[in-house]
Amino acid sequence: MRPAGEFCWMDIKTPDLDATGRELDAVLGWECVVDPEDQRDPATARKARFEGHWMAGLSSLHSGAYPPGTEPHVSYYVAVDDAVHAHDAAVDEGATSVIPPSPIAGLGVLATVVDPFGATVSLWQPGTFAGWTHPAIPGAPRRMVHTSITPTAAAGFYRDRLGLPLTGAVFSTRTGEPPAWTAVIQVADRPATAFAPLRLPSGHVFLFA
Repeated sequence: MRPAGEFCWMDIKTPDLDATGRELDAVLGWECVVDPEDQRDPATARKARFEGHWMAGLSSLHSGAYPPGTEPHVSYYVAVDDAVHAHDAAVDEGATSVIPPSPIAGLGVLATVVDPFGATVSLWQPGTFAGWTHPAIPGAPRRMVHTSITPTAAAGFYRDRLGLPLTGAVFSTRTGEPPAWTAVIQVADRPATAFAPLRLPSGHVFLFA
């Protein structure tokens, strides 16, 4: 499990669970299935697993939880000890609240903000679900990249002002794409020297290393 202050999970929002599941299987070898312990509606929620570990959630944009016209995207979760404190601290430092701290069926407490640099991030206080358990293996999320026009200031916001170590996170200058957090998927058992973007037909973007 990931400690507080580190990324611990991602949830892939998609209009077509089956199609996105097939893409993840074809590109990454991730098997998308219904988790019997997940209390969400199987018609609108799945999970992806790889090598016996859960990699991501898949949530339908047609579940009624999202405004019409919401584009496919990936939500990334940082583990925190106290979602209320982390949310309020982020807002005090210039972030915009999107979802106030909210209990999620005993799984944990979720809050979502847009940081002052334009990237959305979710804050997750684990309950019965803590998120990632995988080691550093090819085919799994390896690290995270934050892109904005002021990467040094963005790094300071998370690490200095919010006290989130985010070990291994990279802060880069954006080139064309909107500010965002993006997962780096490890595709080889070697140190990463460059990140190659991959856009799935569903519209979801990851980085390969």
